[in-house]
Amino acid sequence: MKISNLIAKIEEILPKATAIEGDRIGLQVQSSISEVFSLLITMELTDEVVDEAQQIGVDCIISFHPLIYKPLSEIIEIERVGRLVSKLIKYEIAFISVHTTFDAHAEGTSKIIADNLGFKFIDFLVPDRNIPNTGIGVICEPNNPLCTTELVNLVSERLFAPVRFTQGATNEIKRIGIVGGSGSSFLNNALSANLDAFITADVSYHTFHSVRGRLTLIDPGHYEMEQFVSSGIAKLISKSLTNETVRVNISKVLTNPVEYYPNNNWRNLQFEYLKNVQINWNKK
Repeated sequence: MKISNLIAKIEEILPKATAIEGDRIGLQVQSSISEVFSLLITMELTDEVVDEAQQIGVDCIISFHPLIYKPLSEIIEIERVGRLVSKLIKYEIAFISVHTTFDAHAEGTSKIIADNLGFKFIDFLVPDRNIPNTGIGVICEPNNPLCTTELVNLVSERLFAPVRFTQGATNEIKRIGIVGGSGSSFLNNALSANLDAFITADVSYHTFHSVRGRLTLIDPGHYEMEQFVSSGIAKLISKSLTNETVRVNISKVLTNPVEYYPNNNWRNLQFEYLKNVQINWNKK
């Protein structure tokens, strides 16, 4: 499959217009590749992911997180982005990022989290007014109301993570908002949506203070909320390539840079998820 056709297919299912303004999406490194026979889907790029791609004979890596956020002034080995760009070119592996276009998809980042928690999707937290059935974040409901402790325990168990949280106005949680990744900028949207709880990552100390007593705010961590995106992206890509002879692989590399103390086996649980996830859905 020509890489230009692959990019067109990705933009068909994940339209560029749904990306948050200024996001770095699309083809970031071509590496002289014109034909693609094998893909590797990952949450983000590390040295280990590039090595994995090279070892299994991958032509192109599709990543949730972009590699290049800012214009490169130099490409040198001691700097992470420059080193990874060099390795991609050396191994002749192309690199594509989807990021917030996948966040905005109807089966994207936040919806996957809601599904893993067993919640019913109600609506997007911030619907895209120009493209139907897309938006950032989700509003969802549990089958039965949860107390705060039950919700916190559920998030911790299903996302394989310790959590930070603050208590809101009620201990009966019925209406929940989720924004996978760094979603504090959507806090006002959450407050306006009459939510009982809001789950997102990278929440600051003062942000917890600002909503205490008004909204139960839960932060399980950034990687922890986005660890399921590789499987979700692979599912969309695989379904769109039904008539193509392109092999789709999911990376088995745990890219989470965060360690836990006490560990409580969190990283092992995250790795077990990656190790066991399979591309076994019906493509029809």
